[in-house]
Amino acid sequence: MLLIKKSVFTFIFIFFFFIPPTLADTLNQERKFNIYAKLPLVPKIKIMEINTLLNVENESFHYEFIINSKNIVEFINQIDGKGKVEGFVNNLYQPTKYTYTYIRKKKEKYVEIDYDDNKIVKIINVPEFDNSKLSVVNDEMLIDTIDPSSFFLNVLDFNKTESCKNKFKIFDGKRRYDVVFNNLTKNTDNGTIECEAKQIRIGGYKKEEKVNDVFAASDYIKVIYKDDKLNSFVGYEARNGSIKIIINESL
Repeated sequence: MLLIKKSVFTFIFIFFFFIPPTLADTLNQERKFNIYAKLPLVPKIKIMEINTLLNVENESFHYEFIINSKNIVEFINQIDGKGKVEGFVNNLYQPTKYTYTYIRKKKEKYVEIDYDDNKIVKIINVPEFDNSKLSVVNDEMLIDTIDPSSFFLNVLDFNKTESCKNKFKIFDGKRRYDVVFNNLTKNTDNGTIECEAKQIRIGGYKKEEKVNDVFAASDYIKVIYKDDKLNSFVGYEARNGSIKIIINESL
């Protein structure tokens, strides 16, 4: 049985789904999402629920989320947490402050990132990481980055993928990576658009370590939208090795 040394969900809290406020200056929206894990030849297993509350007013947004584990499986570490993101909307969703508190392996952890003018001005990790064991993340690498939750706030709006061609620079407090969209496929059988992306590791990874975290090191990423006028979000998939993560909204 495949064991994950690091939680698959270092930033599962990232899945903050919403419909963009195109017809009003103010939006208040509660939504719930189910997270599934899938191994070959076995049915998918529901492993988490995320309850979210989004507020968008004029050019600012505020997002709160609560993560609850459901079924415990050997190949995924259990995690429960809550967090929030504050920022502004200017073509893309840009964070100004991101915080996340979670419990993994019965240990409480905390991440905080503050931004100013597209630069990170404060990073707090509790407990702190031993940077000597990680590949380098310097100040230049952090310019124009966003947190994982803001990344998903953007890609869940099809227009912000620039028709599946955009590139996002992401930093989760430890790992720095790019997600580069590189392919658009229309599925006429089910009326969807599939945006495929590749993930490029930049820094913050342990040297000579095979990263099992599906979101910090995915073999592939796919975001699916309806092929209609709204191009609304349908689902998200990510894979690392034999583990596949599937995210759908709870209707």
